[in-house]
Amino acid sequence: MDVIEVSSQRRRQLVDVTTFIQEAVAASGVTDGICHVAVPHTTAAVLLNENADPAVGEDILNALTAVLPTISWRHSEGNSDAHFLSTLVGHSVAVPISTSELSLGRWQAVYLLELDGPRRREIWVTCLRA
Repeated sequence: MDVIEVSSQRRRQLVDVTTFIQEAVAASGVTDGICHVAVPHTTAAVLLNENADPAVGEDILNALTAVLPTISWRHSEGNSDAHFLSTLVGHSVAVPISTSELSLGRWQAVYLLELDGPRRREIWVTCLRA
């Protein structure tokens, strides 16, 4: 398993980590298989989405904010919304590997979704042979 460290700059932010993940795939020596990408955090998530138009990322962040319930959170650290949103998005993705490359769609990228930043985050990358 490779551990990649990434720093976020804002409370909520999408960070394109595709290049870092691809570097881990290349270093793994796996030519065909699966790349599992996970975060060991309860206030961050991982997702695949478009990387061509920055407005898509802004829309995702705005939509996530819009789905937040208006409740009194019982968790008192001030980041309950981040815990909730990370549960909706998820903590891992699996991406096929073909000829030592991530097999992503034309417009796809791998993103770290920061929900309680700015922070330094770890991304765990495991490459498995087919």
